[in-house]
Amino acid sequence: MKNRMLLFCMAALIGFSVSCKKKEEDSATLDAQTKQHNEDNDRYKNASDGANDDVNAALDQVPSIGRGIHRPAAIAATPCGFTIDSSQLSSKILFLNFDGVTYCGSPSHIRAGQIKVQLTTGNHWAETGAVLTITYINFKVTYFINNQPHTVNFNGVKTLENVNGHDWLGWLAGTATIKYRERALGIQADFDNGNNAVWNSARLTTWNYNPSTTDITFTAVGDTSVNGHSTTDSWGTNRYGYDFTTAYNTPIISNTHCGLWRPTSGELVHYVNGKNYRLTLGVNPDGSPHSGDCGYGFKVTWTPDGGSETSAVFIYW
Repeated sequence: MKNRMLLFCMAALIGFSVSCKKKEEDSATLDAQTKQHNEDNDRYKNASDGANDDVNAALDQVPSIGRGIHRPAAIAATPCGFTIDSSQLSSKILFLNFDGVTYCGSPSHIRAGQIKVQLTTGNHWAETGAVLTITYINFKVTYFINNQPHTVNFNGVKTLENVNGHDWLGWLAGTATIKYRERALGIQADFDNGNNAVWNSARLTTWNYNPSTTDITFTAVGDTSVNGHSTTDSWGTNRYGYDFTTAYNTPIISNTHCGLWRPTSGELVHYVNGKNYRLTLGVNPDGSPHSGDCGYGFKVTWTPDGGSETSAVFIYW
């Protein structure tokens, strides 16, 4: 199993508007700015989690600071669309240079620019408590919506901590957990229409493996307190100049049996422009908690201006 599959789930955890479809029979609609904010959130997370995957893929190629033989080849990531500059390896620094032409990931996208990776705590990324400092340097991601390109350019710094270390053999035996803690402050996101946003994030992600079913279970939770909301995952200023906060009411849980991008449970809330949008994941078509093996989709609940609380159910893609 590729590490790209392990990390892909994070791309669809918040802001499902790109990767999911709304039920045709739903009459309730979200306003255009809220839809756009959700899409921006989705693209930010796609870029952030994709960058983590790219960093892991690069470190697989550089055993002196990466994971080396500690990581089974069966779950190693494969670099896509970038080359590795190790000229500053003596300072535990790598540069990932993206070619701006190669299509990668799902949904397919193109990356350009550069990511600087530095091991700032620990001797190897595989160690417990090791920290990577990841710097976006004009890192541009191009997405294709209805065959039309849309770009987001990122600049800023985040850190990724290896909380438990990499005991890959224990993980494959079902006795060890892989856990990462991410922090990003002041990431600048510039959109192709001239708008810009500032993103911050704090989350804890966990992966467990069940050798008897060969399923991977993924759990994510917000990992800080912002604006009075505990378990906050992300916050900042969106492209419309509105402050926003996204917090988890309950952890998001998904698995490879149902699809890592199809959470089986969890609830989060977007607080933006004085409104609350609650997303309940893993529901039936009528919006009730899912029954049976896997959930149908997710429900968004909000109160329109001058109206009463309403909701809409969206099917997972």
